[in-house]
Amino acid sequence: MFKKTILWIITAVAVVAIAGISFSFIHKPSTPLESSASSAATMVNYSCDYGNKIVAAYSSSSVTLTLSDGRSLTLPQTLSGSGIRYEAGSGTGDDVVFVSKGDNAFITENGTTTYNNCVAGNLQASTAASTSLTTFVSQGNTFNFDYPSQFALSGGGPGYTTQWMQNTTSSGMILAKIDILPSFEPNTNFQGATFTVGTSADPSAVANCLTQKNGSVSTSTQVSINGVPFTEITYGDAGAGNFYDIVSYRTIRNNQCYAIEYVIHSTDILNYPSGTVTQFNGTQVDNILNNIVQSFRFM
Repeated sequence: MFKKTILWIITAVAVVAIAGISFSFIHKPSTPLESSASSAATMVNYSCDYGNKIVAAYSSSSVTLTLSDGRSLTLPQTLSGSGIRYEAGSGTGDDVVFVSKGDNAFITENGTTTYNNCVAGNLQASTAASTSLTTFVSQGNTFNFDYPSQFALSGGGPGYTTQWMQNTTSSGMILAKIDILPSFEPNTNFQGATFTVGTSADPSAVANCLTQKNGSVSTSTQVSINGVPFTEITYGDAGAGNFYDIVSYRTIRNNQCYAIEYVIHSTDILNYPSGTVTQFNGTQVDNILNNIVQSFRFM
């Protein structure tokens, strides 16, 4: 009898202990590590027009946007016919929409685009001798280049465009863009300049990539940029007192035409009242843009 009692007590204690362990396991609270793992997000950096920036943290059904104006917004994913769309608001004047497609994105607020021509990629301090340069590395690590930090980097917007290369009717994409505003040389006839990296897989664009010439004067030269052969095509265009000096570097890579080019826009100084503006420093602007081109590298 004594042995049976002892056996019953040992069995009861064991059952209680196992139940306690099971209860503790079932009701164990989530640790911070488990919470962060379940909510892991993909971080993407975007550079937009006018120096605006977006850091987007993508999760399975929403995106959290950290904007360069200091705001943080979390938007749920919604249906979209093209690209990925995130939207929040009641539809009564406080709607915020974020659309991303490929490496490009934009934000509209109450129907007005507030962050435009945003391009994904990383900005790094340049390893070049000058500390005033920033290195842009494309999102897919396809290419990089250095540019003066004082200028704003952006993209060309979602979708295809004929503006990926000057004076073409083929469709392609602008992969990156640098704008130099007229204020860079104030009180002159300088109207701005643009550097672009564009590409197209259109068969017509690829076929004519290295030979297409435009404008009133055109020259073609074979050059090498960081070990890659390019065809340099230089030409000019003019109309209604406006002058456009265009330098285009073309190469074919992976069955795509790449155009790394810049356009300098100025106006006829004779169209201004005497003494009101001076001739802009074309050599300075050309050197800046050419240095960006020469820093371009495929990765």
